[in-house]
Amino acid sequence: MENPMFMESSFSQTLWFSSAFLDHLHAWDARLGGLFYTISVICHYLGGSGFFLGLISFLYAFYRPKLALEVSVSLLTAGIIVSLAKFYFESPRPFPYPEAFDEKSFGLPSGHTYTSVVVWGLLFFRIPSLWLRVPAALIILSTPFSRMYLKVHFLADVSLGFGMGLVHLIAVLFFLRYLDQKTLKTYFFHTKSYRTYTLLGIILTLSPIVFDSPFLSEEHHYSLASVLTASGALAGFWIGFLFYPRFSKAHFLDWGLPFVEGKFSIQGLLLRISTLLIIILCFYVLPGQFVKNSIWKEDLFLRYLRYLLIGFALVFLYPLSLQTIFNGKYLLKSENETT
Repeated sequence: MENPMFMESSFSQTLWFSSAFLDHLHAWDARLGGLFYTISVICHYLGGSGFFLGLISFLYAFYRPKLALEVSVSLLTAGIIVSLAKFYFESPRPFPYPEAFDEKSFGLPSGHTYTSVVVWGLLFFRIPSLWLRVPAALIILSTPFSRMYLKVHFLADVSLGFGMGLVHLIAVLFFLRYLDQKTLKTYFFHTKSYRTYTLLGIILTLSPIVFDSPFLSEEHHYSLASVLTASGALAGFWIGFLFYPRFSKAHFLDWGLPFVEGKFSIQGLLLRISTLLIIILCFYVLPGQFVKNSIWKEDLFLRYLRYLLIGFALVFLYPLSLQTIFNGKYLLKSENETT
C-alpha cells in the first residue's frame, strides 16, 4: 500500500512544477481565438527592461520626478532581490526554453510577476485615477497567468514571485508613508559628503560581481547579469540624486508637465521629448550596440557600467540640459514660470 504522505508530496510536486499543468492552460485556445496568447505577449513586454526604462523616463520627464524616483528605486531593488533569489535557488524553467521570449535565467521566482506587483501596485496607490488603477490591477492579476501560459514559468515560480512582490510592495508603501509625513518635496540630496556617498553606493551595488566566474552555467550567468543590470541602474540613480542639487538651482528640483503662462506648451513637450530621446540614444542605445558588437558583450562589469551610465544620465544630465535651453523655461513648474 502506498504511503499517503508520499502520494500527497508527489501530487504537490506535480502541481507546482508540472509542465502538464501548463499544457492544460491552453484548453480554451480554440474557443477564444488566441486571446490568452495576445494578453500573455503584452504582459511579457510590459515586464521587460525596455518598457520599464520608457516608463521611468516618461514619469521623470513629463509627470512627476518624485514619483519616478519612487518607482525606479522600488523596481531596481526588486530586480536585485529577485535575481539574487534566482541565482540562489537554481530552479530550472520548463523545458525546452521558449526561444521566442529569450528567457535564459533560472525560473524561481518569477521576475515578471514580482516586478509587476511592485511597480503597478505602487502606481495603483500613488496615482488616484480610475484610468490607471483598472489597467494596473488587470496587469498584476494577468501577469502570473501569462508567464505560465507562455510556458516560461511553473506555478511555484509565479506563486513565490507574487508573494515576494506583495511583501516588497507593502514595505515600500510603509516607507513612503513615513516619508510623506516628513513632507519632502524632492528626494534629491543636499550634502557635502556626496563623493563619499557616491563611492559607498558604487561599492555596495557592484558587490554582487564577486559571484562572477568563468565556470558559471548559462543560467547562473544570466541571473547574475540581471542583478548587475538592476544594481548598475540603481547606482546611476543614486549618483544623480547626489550630484544634481550641486549643479541645479533650487526651483529646478521639481517639475511637472510643461506649462507657459498657464497654458500647456506643445513646444515645451517636443523639446523635452527630443532631449530625452537624445539622452537615451547617446547613453543607452549606442553604448549597447557597441558592447553587443564587441568581444565584451557578455562582460558583467560593462553591463553594470552601461546601466549606471543611463541611470545617471536620466537623473542628472536630462534636467540639467533642459535648464540651459531657454533659461530652463520649459522645466519650471507652472507657479514658477519666470526665472
